[in-house]
Amino acid sequence: MKRKLSIILAVLILTSTFTVFSASAKGIKKIGQIEQISSKTDSAKVKWSKISSSKSLKYELKLSNGKSAKRTYKNISKNTYKITKLNPGKTYLIKVRAKKNGAVGKWSNIFKVTTTPKVTYKWSGGKLKASWTKVKDATSYNMRIELNSNKKKYIRIKNITSTNYTISKDNLSGLSLNKVYRIVVLPYKNGEKLFSGSSLTRDIEITGHRGRMDIAPENTMASFEEAYKSGYDSVEADFWETRSGEILICHNQSLTMCDTPASIKDLTAATIKNYPVVKGKNINSYSTQYLPTIAQLIKSVSEWKMRLYLHLKDSKMTDKGLKKIYNTIKKYKMDSKVTVFSSSKSALERIVKAKIRAGFLDIPNSKKDITNALSYAKKKSAKVVIFKFNKYMSSDLISNAHSKKLKIGCYNVSDVNTASDFSNMGADFLITNKYFLK
Repeated sequence: MKRKLSIILAVLILTSTFTVFSASAKGIKKIGQIEQISSKTDSAKVKWSKISSSKSLKYELKLSNGKSAKRTYKNISKNTYKITKLNPGKTYLIKVRAKKNGAVGKWSNIFKVTTTPKVTYKWSGGKLKASWTKVKDATSYNMRIELNSNKKKYIRIKNITSTNYTISKDNLSGLSLNKVYRIVVLPYKNGEKLFSGSSLTRDIEITGHRGRMDIAPENTMASFEEAYKSGYDSVEADFWETRSGEILICHNQSLTMCDTPASIKDLTAATIKNYPVVKGKNINSYSTQYLPTIAQLIKSVSEWKMRLYLHLKDSKMTDKGLKKIYNTIKKYKMDSKVTVFSSSKSALERIVKAKIRAGFLDIPNSKKDITNALSYAKKKSAKVVIFKFNKYMSSDLISNAHSKKLKIGCYNVSDVNTASDFSNMGADFLITNKYFLK
């Protein structure tokens, strides 16, 4: 008997979620039709039939997860609404009514909205494993693997009943870690397609460490151009100031790439061409390279529509030198695409003072080191934080960075699985020596 009473009580509570307690106003029509017009992992946009064009008419929307009323959205002026802060792959119940001058119409019939499933991937043993969040009403899933984001060429796997699928060379000829794939998951309910979710197997900004130093002499225009041709999103470079105020791209202060013990600090504008680059990857495959100026690099990067991360190596960089960088960035309208970063706190503060987009570089030894670095970067008005990749990296720490409006990346990520994990955490970019793209 007690069990029956508890069931009846539960039904009453569930029913009351969408019970209308006030009488509808005369002349305000009941909304007849609701449709879902878009979906994301965390939101859904809905549209309903318009009652009237009167400006005083407003709408009210109620959202439920099927068990209890969760949220009410009031005074909606249009007949569309984007519901946010939802969970991926979930079904929600909504109803809508119209209001005018304090009077309310009847609630619409209950309508179901579905969010997009979140799709992730992982490489393992030369195979690509795709996983996705379970969609409540789905009875099966179809999966489409688009080759190099080209929707015209793809393979399709039907009637998957689990929430993961492993792709191997048996069903995708030429499967390779270095290629870009788009995985699309389409949930079905008894033959009816629900909203699909997708993921690119390269969904993070790829930054070439000193350009494409794996095939060209590092920190040369040849290396940077190779990164551009290869489809990288950005490049990283190191720089120093010469005796005459020229700012040159080079990793070390000594000119080892030019096979001389001379110091970059002793160079002048007139003597730079006396030291061609003679060491580096495939050096003989390229025309004679010289240490590029920062102005040359920024100009080229602007033409290539890439981003640029400049590592300030020179602890004695003058204010005049920083001003020259600022003016060059302004000249090529690269304010939001060039970041000058340093591991030196005093240098970071000088970069910020020079009104250049600043980044803070840190090599953490603990989770606390990362949180401290994030707090410091935020306090000093940096826009970017760069860490050496480490075991302490997590989605929570990346969310912490984003809550502080900091872009976060790691350097020397050379393993594709590590890159995938870092991407799935929600990170913004990775600086790599490894070629990830086709």
